[in-house]
Amino acid sequence: MNLSLRDPNHCTRKPEGIVLERIQHLPVGGKMGDLPPHLQHKSFIRKGKKKTGGPNLRIIRLENDKPSLTVTAYVYNKFVHPEADRYITPREAACLQDFPDDYIFQGAIGSVRQQIGNAVPAKLGMALGNEICRSLHLQGYSGEVPVASYFCGAGGLDLGLESSVFKDLRLTTKFCTDIDKDSCLTIQHNRPDWNPHQCDIRKLSSDDVVAFCGEKPVVIVGGPPCQSFSVAGKQRGTQDPLGQLYRDFVRHIDEIRPSVVLMENVYGLAQVKASNTLSEIYEAFEQIGYSLNHFEVTAADFGTPQKRRRLIFFGVPKSLLSHMPRIPEATNAPEGDMFLPPYAGAGQAISHLPEPHYL
Repeated sequence: MNLSLRDPNHCTRKPEGIVLERIQHLPVGGKMGDLPPHLQHKSFIRKGKKKTGGPNLRIIRLENDKPSLTVTAYVYNKFVHPEADRYITPREAACLQDFPDDYIFQGAIGSVRQQIGNAVPAKLGMALGNEICRSLHLQGYSGEVPVASYFCGAGGLDLGLESSVFKDLRLTTKFCTDIDKDSCLTIQHNRPDWNPHQCDIRKLSSDDVVAFCGEKPVVIVGGPPCQSFSVAGKQRGTQDPLGQLYRDFVRHIDEIRPSVVLMENVYGLAQVKASNTLSEIYEAFEQIGYSLNHFEVTAADFGTPQKRRRLIFFGVPKSLLSHMPRIPEATNAPEGDMFLPPYAGAGQAISHLPEPHYL
């Protein structure tokens, strides 16, 4: 991408007033609580031993050599550029999620922020894809292997999968679907060969998926909506209608019978209060003859400049249990060691970008 061209996703607002003053006084790696008392938000003003309430982290200046905290749809008035006195842009947030610079997000600014914040970091997707490729190789597959991607969002996971490889085996997304119109438009703009379709999984038949793929998908991947399980939310889990969508995901797996399944979600799914969510998921896969393995990963361990935690499920038919994909080995370490390089830095990941344009 010619970075001299105007990037519609590389934009922000110029901070003014007390917001600008706070940012100007914010040291690298500093948070709201590091500011002089007169600049701190009222939620940081202490009355005795207690704060008056409100969030405990309003702003933080990114560091050049350390990964950021989790990118969400709400970091655009929270993450401050490591050098410039402004908040980061959607393009910079996309860099923290491993999206390439020429990947253009479609929709209004709020939708773009949501798409980026909900994405799976591509480098994490590649690490998972490498293990899927290894498993498929042991099962006797070779060449191009078709993938069907559900709840695909803006395509971060699929970008990682298309970069994964083992010997001569490659994963190729032949069909992807999401209920969000702008996410599908983003994929149509950047990766039309992934065959994006906007639809509700509850109204989608497995026969349609096979027809859209042009063949039976060997791998099915997806991340059912995670708001019901997020530790930042109310954690209603499967009591929330959105938390039940994994059942439709399982229905498609049962009817298509892929050789490998990848399901990802927020790490909070394993911590949902007063819920047996994990047991429910394992039981649902048990009933259709699939074995599961789940584990938690941190994206920074695989080169993403962000400390994003995710819960990963690998699944295979019980007859293929010995070929269950392995937990991927880290490629980076927090401070680096004699075997692994250090975590990628947030500032380093966005330092190549030009000055943004202002709204």
